[in-house]
Amino acid sequence: MNNPLDPLTLASLLASRLCHDLVNPVGALSAGLEVMEDEDDPMMKEEAQKLISVSTQKSIAMLTFARLAFGAGGAYGAEIDLDEAKIATAELYKYVKAELQWQLPSRHIAKDNVKAIMNIALVIADCVPRAGSTVTVTVGGSLEEVSFSAEGPRAKLKEQLVDALSGKTEGLEPKMTPAYLASVLVQKAGGTIRAELVNEEKVSVIATFPAQAEIAA
Repeated sequence: MNNPLDPLTLASLLASRLCHDLVNPVGALSAGLEVMEDEDDPMMKEEAQKLISVSTQKSIAMLTFARLAFGAGGAYGAEIDLDEAKIATAELYKYVKAELQWQLPSRHIAKDNVKAIMNIALVIADCVPRAGSTVTVTVGGSLEEVSFSAEGPRAKLKEQLVDALSGKTEGLEPKMTPAYLASVLVQKAGGTIRAELVNEEKVSVIATFPAQAEIAA
């Protein structure tokens, strides 16, 4: 990792990323409320109610995920239940193209390691932007590895994502900040992150956590 970001800059970039993600659902929520207030047509009101419901659920999913992956969720203990992370990540994945296959065991592990896993799961979804794709999160070849596999049509691995996962800060943008945060957390655990475009339909990311050898299948 080179020239790590100061905490204030990192917090600012994460806040920008979250605000960007929330613009669409919050804007749609506002539009739906305006229709409910101004329209008399029952069909229009029904559609507005659907829009409000979907936008509210999406906003809640994003905020719940961010609280755990970016913020102080679970701050009162040194460990977080992987099942809690699974639920938050699965809710977020309802609003991306890929389907999530979370195959990690049910147990508590180090809080920072859970955050790293969630952030990698977030950014790897962008590697398979088409419907019908799948992201699988599972224990890798050893007890210290977590493997992320994104499979789908026209898979891609952007250089900016590789740089962020390796801890590079030059040119870091809000969109890639979760990947950078993952690199910081994994390095703190004494581990590494490896990203590879396996073929035109698969991207692989492997994170090692030497200090978390109790992760088991």
